[in-house]
Amino acid sequence: MTRYNLAEWGLRRPTLTAYLIGLILLAGTVAFFRLGQTDMPDWTMRAMPIRVFWPGATAEQIEQQVVDKIERKLQDTPHLDSLISTAKPGEAWIWVNLENSLPNPKEVVPELWYQVRKKVGDIRHTLPPGVRGPYFNDEFGDVYPLVYGVWGDDFDYAELKDQADWLREELLRLPIVEKVVMIGAQPQRVYVDLSTARLGNLRVSPLALTEAIAAHNAVQAAGSIEHIDGRLRLRLSGQFTNVDDVRRVPVQAADGRLLTLGDLAEVSAGYQDPAEQLMRVNGHPAVGLAISMAAGGNVVDLRRDVVALMQRLEAGLTVGVQATLVADEPQVVTHTLNKFLLKLAVAIGIVLLVSYATLGLRSGLVVATAFPLVLGATFVAMTLLDIDLQRISLGALIISLGLLVDDAIIIVEMMLVKMRQGLDRFHAASAAYTSTSLPMLTGTLVMIAGFMPIALAKTALREFMFGLYGVIAVALLVSWLVSVLFTPYLAYRMLPARVAHHDEVYDTPFYRRLRAVVRGCVDHRWALLAAVAGLSALAALAGRQVEKQFFPLTDRPDLIVETWLPENSAFTASEALARDIDRLLEQEPGIERWVSYVGMDTPRIFTDLWIELPAHNVVKTYVLTTDRHTRDRLREALRTRIARELPHARARVNAFPFGMPAPSSLEYRVTGPDKERLREIAAQLRTAVQEHPQTRGVYLSWRGPVSTVQVQLDHARLAALGLSGQRLGQSLDMLLSGQPVTQLRDGDETIDVVLRLTEDERTRLGYLPNVPVPLADGTSLPLGQLARLELAVEDGVFTRYNRQPAVMVYADLPWFVQPLDVDAQLADQLDTLRAGLPLGYHLEIGGIGELSAEVDAALGAVVPIILVAIITLLMLQLQHLGLTALVLATAPLGIIGVLFTLWAVDLPLGLVAQLGVLALAGVTMRNTVILVDQIRQDVAAGLSRYEAVIESTVRRFRPIVVTAAAAILALLPLLTDPFWGPMAYAMMGGLALATVLTVLFVPALYAACFRVRPQPFASLAA
Repeated sequence: MTRYNLAEWGLRRPTLTAYLIGLILLAGTVAFFRLGQTDMPDWTMRAMPIRVFWPGATAEQIEQQVVDKIERKLQDTPHLDSLISTAKPGEAWIWVNLENSLPNPKEVVPELWYQVRKKVGDIRHTLPPGVRGPYFNDEFGDVYPLVYGVWGDDFDYAELKDQADWLREELLRLPIVEKVVMIGAQPQRVYVDLSTARLGNLRVSPLALTEAIAAHNAVQAAGSIEHIDGRLRLRLSGQFTNVDDVRRVPVQAADGRLLTLGDLAEVSAGYQDPAEQLMRVNGHPAVGLAISMAAGGNVVDLRRDVVALMQRLEAGLTVGVQATLVADEPQVVTHTLNKFLLKLAVAIGIVLLVSYATLGLRSGLVVATAFPLVLGATFVAMTLLDIDLQRISLGALIISLGLLVDDAIIIVEMMLVKMRQGLDRFHAASAAYTSTSLPMLTGTLVMIAGFMPIALAKTALREFMFGLYGVIAVALLVSWLVSVLFTPYLAYRMLPARVAHHDEVYDTPFYRRLRAVVRGCVDHRWALLAAVAGLSALAALAGRQVEKQFFPLTDRPDLIVETWLPENSAFTASEALARDIDRLLEQEPGIERWVSYVGMDTPRIFTDLWIELPAHNVVKTYVLTTDRHTRDRLREALRTRIARELPHARARVNAFPFGMPAPSSLEYRVTGPDKERLREIAAQLRTAVQEHPQTRGVYLSWRGPVSTVQVQLDHARLAALGLSGQRLGQSLDMLLSGQPVTQLRDGDETIDVVLRLTEDERTRLGYLPNVPVPLADGTSLPLGQLARLELAVEDGVFTRYNRQPAVMVYADLPWFVQPLDVDAQLADQLDTLRAGLPLGYHLEIGGIGELSAEVDAALGAVVPIILVAIITLLMLQLQHLGLTALVLATAPLGIIGVLFTLWAVDLPLGLVAQLGVLALAGVTMRNTVILVDQIRQDVAAGLSRYEAVIESTVRRFRPIVVTAAAAILALLPLLTDPFWGPMAYAMMGGLALATVLTVLFVPALYAACFRVRPQPFASLAA
């Protein structure tokens, strides 16, 4: 049966072949300009926070009565990975984390969040009275690439909010904008500040004031009149529309006098006090607008449309109000893509120069023409696979460039060989297809299999790094198809009709020397095999000195300054801390802008950004510098200055990392049933971590204790006075913290009217015994007559992991220290602690170490599948167990060069570099497959095994070396990239050594495995 010949098919249909070439080029050009653009690929957030409030409860009460019930219900959620909760006095957070191995996360995650809501809703009635929530944030993973800050020094928050509201409504009209979230807007309040002295003199109870205010402002139906002209509804006057209306509320004193509320209290307009969240832009109070993009949009188009609109809207802002773009992720994307497109162009130029320099003008031109075809078809496939232009996909294109020329070079080389043997161009092309197409396809599939762990690994890495596998797999398959279908057509058009005789090409002084070297390797095979084994041992020793890494830091020019105050700090202290940070930043050169978020984290401006939950004691500051070098200088300067000038704050100053985020550089987790025993174990663990010379800022997730005032009630007396503990607590909450008693309605705004004591009386601890407690008869008694007040302490924060009490130990590291290395260095101490743990207690590595171990396990789980796939491909091609084993034995050759290279340049072996090592094994096996198949063909043509081994190696030398040189040099533009740099160095070193060993070691290994006997050199005359 005759095998179908694609080369011959294309040559017999030149018009159709030319049309297909033009169509691919046109479609590829269109597809390129329609591809989405982003810095790093998006991936589905698998975490959702749930928040619940129980005012008045201790951390232990809310943990036991609320958190445990919710967790117990959620523990059977499908695809649940972990439940991590934090309980504080009066509130709790529960993190629901889904498995990273989740199939089809974009479709499955929303359905699972619905199930979580439903499950918690089923048990809501079992939660204690007074619990508010739970509240679900299933939009936690939403990304806001653009953030504006609206500010003006002469304007208050209400005026800034009015301006921001108008801008928001206009932005939402843009089709590319999905939503606009307002940040830092301060709710307006009308405060009624009571003086106990004044109330006491007039014998007016706070309860009477509450009732009077609420009754005066009630929205009450007053009936209607039915008459001949229709129905007339009666409307009661007196509802509040401004602050003066509140001041004029009539109140009757005990002596019968009629007073106004303004006579009894200070009535004023203001904002929520204390605030919950604030935003500051370059040191100015601001209201923010975080803008998210509609599905299927392009962030570059988003920026273009939004910036154009905002420039038009600036004319409508009140004079003195500014809208500053404080987070501009599309600009980062544009900068990144421009750099990578330049790197891609440089890499293409390098590969073309290598092709021309080694193959000659005409042959090089044939190979060069295949490039736009492969790239065009790849861009079309990227569109179909929904792979955007981003750092991963463009890096994959650059990595694949050098590999793409191999197929075309093999076809051109084989055509030239056949033409030297006397065939014309047509039959040479047909013969080249027949002898090389299947070995090339097998080699291509083996090389693709080297990248397959990315696609098969059951982890979020699959979603994050799929662009690497998808682009390289498509590019290699397209390269094979172009080489067997279009390259013969192009070669037929471009190569000369006659070429030099076969013997003349491989009988030059260079090839004679090469033939002698290969013959020497074959003749001294055992010595060479021993040398390679020794080299492998040395590489293993060098590899022990290479640092291990998960993901590196980015080269973005921005950084994040994270600061925390003690758990029980007042929000006003956080505001003061934010102003101190502003002061430090104002004094530092090289800063373009900064924005501080008080009581909250930054919006998620890109997908792989770690976001912490709101807390009153936190300040997060996003700083944009002029360049990466300024960022690095500022990082160290701020860390030093904050430690020296703001010692009361715990601080962390970091650049942003690539990849899946973690809360800290190091994280260790201790779980067990008894909290006191956990504290002891966590203290030992903390000591062990602190003693490491590189760790700093070590802290525990259990923070506290915090100071409280215990109000010891005299319940008998309260009962005699007609009071309950609940009623007394409500009164104290209103007077000290302030509680709304009614609302002032102004258009579509609803403003709470809040009753409370004056600032001096509600903030001075010594005044607490004098706080008036309203009684049932309308009079009041001081709190000190109803209860005994004692200072005490209680736990501030409890954390849990999968329904067990858990203490997390966190630590930071200098930017140049790898967390995985520190985990390894602490392993002995951790094992010692584990050995002494009581039954039921566990010590585990969390954070980056846990993520890395999960990814390694997921990759390791698919290696057997990949191995079976590769062996199957080799058996289908070679149909010989011995040859298959020989090819597999060459897979590790590149690792020797990888380890030596990374050790020499002092770069870590990160996750991306590890993926490069797996791919390198595929590249090495591909070259071996084609070489072994060539040996088999030569033996079938009548050469002895000895002759075939040497002559096949000589003929395959130029394609192997040219491909390796092109692949190695094409990686040069990636060397300076922080994400791809270690992989580029690893692949360059690995390819270089693997190429040398393919030419020298593989012939020797073949001769050793198949007992090839040496023959006189004279017998090799071809």
